[in-house]
Amino acid sequence: MMLLHLDLDWQAWFERWQAQQDCYVPQRLYRFDLMLQWPNLPQQSEVHILNLGCGPGSLAFRALACYPNAHVVAIDFDPVLLTMGQQVAQDRAGRIQFLRADIRDGGWWAAYDEAFDLVVSATALHWLSMENLATAYRRAYRALKPGGWLMNSDHMASDHAEIQTRYREMLRAKQQTAFRQLRADDWDAFWDALGGELGQLDLRELRNAAEYWEGSDDGQPRQVHIDLLRECGFEQVEFHWQDLGEAVIGARKPLAR
Repeated sequence: MMLLHLDLDWQAWFERWQAQQDCYVPQRLYRFDLMLQWPNLPQQSEVHILNLGCGPGSLAFRALACYPNAHVVAIDFDPVLLTMGQQVAQDRAGRIQFLRADIRDGGWWAAYDEAFDLVVSATALHWLSMENLATAYRRAYRALKPGGWLMNSDHMASDHAEIQTRYREMLRAKQQTAFRQLRADDWDAFWDALGGELGQLDLRELRNAAEYWEGSDDGQPRQVHIDLLRECGFEQVEFHWQDLGEAVIGARKPLAR
C-alpha cells in the first residue's frame, strides 16, 4: 500500500473525517452501535469481524471498543484512507488488519470461508452495481460462520421514485443544517485541504485512480436488498432502523443443521 507522510497528524485528519461523515450520515454512531450490538455476540469472546468498505476505520475502531477481544479485518480500496486508518490504529495494530482490496475481486475472499462471526459495512455498498452487490452478499454469506450476522448501514432507496425524490431533498436539507452547525469540511473541501497539507495538489486525481464508482447515491431499493439476501440463503432478513432513504438491514446465516 502507498504510504503518505507518516509524520502527518493523522489523528487530527481522522477527526476531521469523522466530523464530515457525521454531517453526511444521519445518526451515524447510533447506526454503528446498532450493527455491532444487534447480533448479541458474547461480549468478552474472541469474535472475528469483517468490515467492508472500511475507509479509515471508523466502524472498525467502534467494533474494537464494543468487543475488547475482537479481531477485525478491514477492507477498502482507497490508499489514502487506508493509510490514515493504519496510522490511527497503531496502538491497536494487533487487533485490526487493514487490507487494500476490491470488494468485487473474488481472490481475497477465498481465504475467509466461514471465518467471521459478523460482517459489517457502513455507507459503502451503494457504490456497487446491483449485480456486484448481489455477489458481495453471496461472498459475505460464505465468509460467515453458521449463525453469523451481516449488518449493512447505507443509503437504501424507496421502491417509489416520487418518494425517493422527496427523501433526497429532505436528506440534503438535514446535511446542510449539520454542516452549518458543526462547521465541518464537505467532501471536496476535506480532500483539497488534505492534498494541500500533503503537498499533493493532485491528490483527488490520485484517489480517482482507485475509484470504482458504479452504483447510485440513493442506493438500491429496499426490496432489492431483501430479495438478494434471501436468495443467498440468509434468514431473519429485517430492517432494524430507517430514516428517509437511510437504513440498517440485518440478516443471519442459518446455524448448521
